[in-house]
Amino acid sequence: MHDKVVLENESETKKLPQKIQKLFDLAFLGLEAEYENVIMPKKKPKGHELTERQKISNKNISRVRVKIENAFAGVKRLRIVYHVSRTKRDHFIDQTFSVACGLWNYYLATK
Repeated sequence: MHDKVVLENESETKKLPQKIQKLFDLAFLGLEAEYENVIMPKKKPKGHELTERQKISNKNISRVRVKIENAFAGVKRLRIVYHVSRTKRDHFIDQTFSVACGLWNYYLATK
């Protein structure tokens, strides 16, 4: 399932807090209308180039996103996180993800 679809399904029950900044990639185009404090790279206009300021902004956003994507990859090294779970308990799934995040943080702290 695409990330945007998951966000839309989740946001029917729980909205993201308006006060915090939200960092999205270009797969989430159009969310600026629904949420405040959205940080998203600028898309190159058709037939034109990005300005130097926009390129610098995109590069800065990319630097942050790379660290986030690396953290997701580190958490997913515990394979139970990204495989479909057949358990019927949502609490177990949440605990599994918390353990995976804790192990990744421990790895980073001892590195």
